[in-house]
Amino acid sequence: MGAPVIGNTVFKLKNMKRNILIASLIFLFGSCSYNEFEVFTHTDSNGFTNYYLFKRSGKNSINEDLIIYLDGASFISTLGIKGSIFPWKSFSLAYKLQKDLPIKFDLLVPDKMNINTGEDFSEDSIKLSYTTLKCRVNSAVSSIDQFLVNHKYKSIYLIGFSEGGMILPKVYNDLNSKASISKIVNLSGGGHSYYTLIKNYYKERGLDTLKVDSVYTDILNNSNSLSNFYMGHPYKQWSDFMKFEPSVEYKNIDIPILILQGSNDENLPVASSLYLKNYLDAFGNKDVTYIELENMDHSYSNDFQNVITIIIDWLSK
Repeated sequence: MGAPVIGNTVFKLKNMKRNILIASLIFLFGSCSYNEFEVFTHTDSNGFTNYYLFKRSGKNSINEDLIIYLDGASFISTLGIKGSIFPWKSFSLAYKLQKDLPIKFDLLVPDKMNINTGEDFSEDSIKLSYTTLKCRVNSAVSSIDQFLVNHKYKSIYLIGFSEGGMILPKVYNDLNSKASISKIVNLSGGGHSYYTLIKNYYKERGLDTLKVDSVYTDILNNSNSLSNFYMGHPYKQWSDFMKFEPSVEYKNIDIPILILQGSNDENLPVASSLYLKNYLDAFGNKDVTYIELENMDHSYSNDFQNVITIIIDWLSK
């Protein structure tokens, strides 16, 4: 089944999906590269997951604080793409975090399941099958739990960006080690499902929302397909992600929550983050901070250093 409508709307919808899913890539060349990091690997019956530790102090000892970063979705490694001429052809937001975080924070970055460090797997249909909600959550949970069994910190914080922010509460809830997490930060992830986001897109533009339901039915009828695509992504990826509601996962979370949202985010609407804030406020017993940053886009590209400052100030309270 093709895209639900024709013409310019299809193009815009594909861009919306792509931009929601793809973590902001910072194209840097020349001598720029990641600082030194350790690579760990978790293996199980489903394959392997690499995860990366940046020791910020440069010392052999473990720091007091750890930030665990869940990157947005894309068909590349969570660190970016390794280059043939330069060490790295592109970076994810993990680059800015490991570069600009205060020195006392170590940084842990889980990769996607069965993806090699720095790999672009956009043309590999088998590896595309590991981009489902289940695989994204399981790969993050297994690698974080394995790491925390052997590495102790005074304070541990979990941050998710874009789709990483969407899976953030489920990752937290599924962790065996969740008692060690002090606070969580939803960065441009919102609280709506992809289904709701797409339906709202249609409603706002006076389009036929029944076409979204028609596509969703086709996805469910072909839920394992890697050859049928909707807005640039295989049906198998959509099958368990489409109606996943991140907001519901927060019901049993009782640690402080920070929601950050750019006012000019065209990829994940402000309304999705406001919905999450109001949903959590309705419980009355949640420690929730909502900050909307004026003139900021989805990846805060005009001043990500300010975002880091805001996050660190909030974590320090």
